[in-house]
Amino acid sequence: MQSDALIWIPLTLGATIAQVFRTARQHELRQFLSSSGAAYVRFLFAWPFALLFGTLACLYMPRGVDIQRAFWIWSATAGVVQITGTVLLLQAFRARDFAIGTVYSKAEVVLVAIGSAVFLNEPLRGPGWLGAAVVLVGVVLLAAPAGFESALQRWDDRSAWLGIGSGLFFALSAVAIRGAATSIVAASLWHRTCLTLLTILSYQALLHGLFLAVTDRSQLVAIWKYRAKCWPVGLMSFVGTTGWVSAMAVASAPKVRTLGQVEIVLAFFISLGRLREQHPLRDYLASGLVLLGVILVVVLG
Repeated sequence: MQSDALIWIPLTLGATIAQVFRTARQHELRQFLSSSGAAYVRFLFAWPFALLFGTLACLYMPRGVDIQRAFWIWSATAGVVQITGTVLLLQAFRARDFAIGTVYSKAEVVLVAIGSAVFLNEPLRGPGWLGAAVVLVGVVLLAAPAGFESALQRWDDRSAWLGIGSGLFFALSAVAIRGAATSIVAASLWHRTCLTLLTILSYQALLHGLFLAVTDRSQLVAIWKYRAKCWPVGLMSFVGTTGWVSAMAVASAPKVRTLGQVEIVLAFFISLGRLREQHPLRDYLASGLVLLGVILVVVLG
């Protein structure tokens, strides 16, 4: 791994932290918004920030930048599948069992590696595949408070299938973001990030907004009514997505998304150190597995 490419690691970790805060605030919005409405907040209120940075990027665009046709296709794909994944995940949380939905959404770890190999011809090396599998086992153990066997026994639960669906679409969105960012040639990391982010969020704000206007206009009214509670979600979404896009402009999608799974380990250590909560030995083992798998993917993948 080249030393000048290591910037994707702090970018990914920053995006992960922002995502933790965004998810917490977005979860609160479900008190007065539907799953689709809460998902739209993430895109709508992040769009003005993306517009500002995208405009600056266009004003200071260096000569020789080539935006290939594939960029628009990948960006549209990323926008649509990310909307779908977000809605499915929020529905999984509402479908009677938060934990089971979370467990099965973690299938993204392996799915993004498969998608990257198939669609972008960027497969992990042998140790990387092993690391992705180890991370998957670790995050499932941490996310399943009732135990791994209990989660597997409930694979036919509606929340489980919603979780699997969200993981699939999030994996596709990661692959598409990587495809879009690498379809801008002869541009700096800043330009690739700003242009990709603005394009994807524009698709999402427009398409999802039209969908709500046709199917559930009351959600748009509710979003405006509670806009003071919505904009922090948009800000955190913008910060997090900026980190994901810029990281994927440098490194492959499987590496970025696998490293992002340290989110669940951070939550574990916060509960352990700050909240003084007691945890079984299984949780310590699971945390170790996640960290081991991340190392295998990042260093040897």
